[in-house]
Amino acid sequence: MSKRCAEAWSPAGLSGLFEAHVVPGDLLRTGARGAGLALSAGVRARVCLREEPGIVTLLNGVQGDYFVARSVAELLLSKASEEAGLLVEQEAQAPVGGGLGTSGASALAVALASAKVLKLKLTYREVAQAAHIAEIKCGTGLGTVSGLVVGGAVIVEKPGAPGFDEVNRILFDPALKVVVGFFGPIVKSKVLRSDGLSLVNELGRSALQELVREPTLEKFLEVSRSFTLKAGLATPNVLRAFEALAKLDVVGFSQAQVGDTVFAVADSSSAGEVESVLRALGARTLTAEISWAPAHLV
Repeated sequence: MSKRCAEAWSPAGLSGLFEAHVVPGDLLRTGARGAGLALSAGVRARVCLREEPGIVTLLNGVQGDYFVARSVAELLLSKASEEAGLLVEQEAQAPVGGGLGTSGASALAVALASAKVLKLKLTYREVAQAAHIAEIKCGTGLGTVSGLVVGGAVIVEKPGAPGFDEVNRILFDPALKVVVGFFGPIVKSKVLRSDGLSLVNELGRSALQELVREPTLEKFLEVSRSFTLKAGLATPNVLRAFEALAKLDVVGFSQAQVGDTVFAVADSSSAGEVESVLRALGARTLTAEISWAPAHLV
């Protein structure tokens, strides 16, 4: 008898600015306001039932304790009527740990596939809420899931899990490319729980208000860059990349929050030059489109 399996995909997503919103004891209302881009590169998850109890997780073919995937799988497994174990296989199409929302994408893709394979009677929103809870518990993000269940260039105007949040979208030219330069991982939990978060929140709130008044892709890139510089979040690598990108013909550029990562939005004709410049600075590059498609079963 063949194994019972289900597959799902979620876009990765970068955030240009954010304002954390923590409600003690209420994970569904905890989240973040902010703005970002869903990417055509993402995370694909395949979840299969196992006869043995427990959860086995793999990422890009390597077995390990991938705690976000395990956490959301455990949460959904606890809602199942049957006793079973799960094999969770993830394929990340974007760098992990670089502010590209791979933890949120993993949580969503694994949640959707787990709910399907376990035949849970849950709505898309309820599954997304489980992913939101898992990511917050793991300390890997606050509002990433909100954008990934919508897709596109998003403005999260009200924080919280899907169903509690309010998300709007910015219109953009679908032919544009997003070129990402990844220098290395940052431990996001340290930033999200740091003593300087109050200043970051104040600056994030101000930047978001400016973007809401003028909801364009150009303004998003402008206020995101201003936010990261004023908040002191830019790493030396990011600052060097900013200096180089300012000389190129791009729509705009900024830092992916929270990571040692830059991104630029450019026409197809300029994307190759952006890649070359970032590689010369020592970055690993990824070029993708802005994904209108949200997380979904495949």
